[in-house]
Amino acid sequence: MEYLSVEQYAAINDIHLRTVQRHCQAGIIPGAVKLGSNWLIPRDLDTLPGVGREGKTAQFSRPVTVSLEFASGQADAYLQSLPCDPARWLARGLFAYYRCEYAESLASFDHIPKSNINYLTARLFTMYAAICLGDFERYRQTRGFFDNSPGDESRTPEPHYVLECFQANINASLFITRNTPEWLKKGDLSVLPPSMRDLAWYTYIKYLQINKDYRVMLAAAEARISKQDPGYYSLSDIYVYLYAALGHLKQDNPAQARDRMMTVMRLALPDRFIGPFVETLTIMQGLTERCLMEAFPEKYDLVISRWKGIFPQWLRAHNEFAAYSIPEILTRREHQVAMYAADGLNNPQIAQKMFLSLSTVKKDLSCIYDKLGITCRRELKNLF
Repeated sequence: MEYLSVEQYAAINDIHLRTVQRHCQAGIIPGAVKLGSNWLIPRDLDTLPGVGREGKTAQFSRPVTVSLEFASGQADAYLQSLPCDPARWLARGLFAYYRCEYAESLASFDHIPKSNINYLTARLFTMYAAICLGDFERYRQTRGFFDNSPGDESRTPEPHYVLECFQANINASLFITRNTPEWLKKGDLSVLPPSMRDLAWYTYIKYLQINKDYRVMLAAAEARISKQDPGYYSLSDIYVYLYAALGHLKQDNPAQARDRMMTVMRLALPDRFIGPFVETLTIMQGLTERCLMEAFPEKYDLVISRWKGIFPQWLRAHNEFAAYSIPEILTRREHQVAMYAADGLNNPQIAQKMFLSLSTVKKDLSCIYDKLGITCRRELKNLF
């Protein structure tokens, strides 16, 4: 078999050299082998999977929607009604993911070929399922699909924004706010094609949550709820109600928060979609547990056990990513406070060294813990 060098392959596809190297390391290019410090690529594989001659990702032309809509309790019937094609495998994988059946989710996503428009969405949730299972080798491999810099794709705005949306979703899911696109900061989701709006909306809401902009988060969620068809819902609608509930909690509206939580539980739990409740359990201030015990006590132990299993994995993924990004995540002062705390200085000593008040140091440490997804100085020291 004849081989191409990374340089030759990059030139043929008109893409950046580092992009090819990352795809080789991630196992995206079939048959690529490493010889010493160099990669060799089979000559008969003359284009990067999913990338055309001009270096643009083909799947971005028509990205899939994940807004699968059905009546409460009818999710499985809806799934069976879909034609047996890659779109059905995607739906099956998403249903399994939302049910915390992560091995089944991965098996379904693996049926989607690289040439299909659903492929990148499947890769995104493959990465998340791998985290939940603690399969960090697969998680790191899959991340390679989304590590491209938009680069020359900026000449074609829609693919550029789609790629940014995937990357921003990953960052937001790991509670990282670095490199947030301007359109996301502004909440201008109109730059995305309609089929991407649900993913973009979730990313935007998550961004607002991370930045503690609960007023805008609540307004965005309630605006979507006002347009819902009663009795019907989509996978993304589960998060609409959950983040509305969180917004009401943060605005000191406990009755409205309970109403939103009970509504979404009655919609989603008959279809066994427990994943979003597991994912948001920590931030709901006990609301999820109270509502489960009141209306769905048979689901309580299952939700708690799943949370105990996956929360440490997501924390590990966050900290692994954050360890390489701490200076970008923290402000300059927070970074210095974190350094002193990791070195063993107590709060009064840090305040004295930095000429800050003790309350400012305590507030900075609280923000540092939130941003890095940790709870104590021991974990902070491990990151530094």
